[in-house]
Amino acid sequence: MKTVTYPLRLPRELYKRVEAEAERRKKKLSETFRDLIAYGFEALPPLPDTSEVVADTWEKIGPAPDVMYDKL
Repeated sequence: MKTVTYPLRLPRELYKRVEAEAERRKKKLSETFRDLIAYGFEALPPLPDTSEVVADTWEKIGPAPDVMYDKL
């Protein structure tokens, strides 16, 4: 069997989604790409929206402390 290699041009966000899916499936990135090319990128689950969680966490932390630069 002869192996043919093709370079892929992907948007950064799509690459990150594939990387996350490979981690989730505990597969190599190359195997995940092969699966997705065979089944279509539509089979990729959407990334969860964490923006609300991040914003909520920043609010819980509170304001930044005052730094007295003259005492450093």
